[in-house]
Amino acid sequence: MASVFIDGVEYVPRAEVPELTDARLKEALAELVSIQYFQEHHKAVAQSWNVLRALAPELAELAATDPKAAYERIHGA
Repeated sequence: MASVFIDGVEYVPRAEVPELTDARLKEALAELVSIQYFQEHHKAVAQSWNVLRALAPELAELAATDPKAAYERIHGA
């Protein structure tokens, strides 16, 4: 990903992780249990994206468009 600087300050893509609600947590847990139950390894990436979307929609969108930026947003660069 190219770095973007505005007035000498590096721009970091926004990807907030909102406070968990019971509904979002239940949706994420349901996807995780499905991965374990069905053992369909070829679907695990898509199912893990569903978990990410349930927990942090902005971060999931960033991961879909720029996985490196999402990785750096969470792990630091």
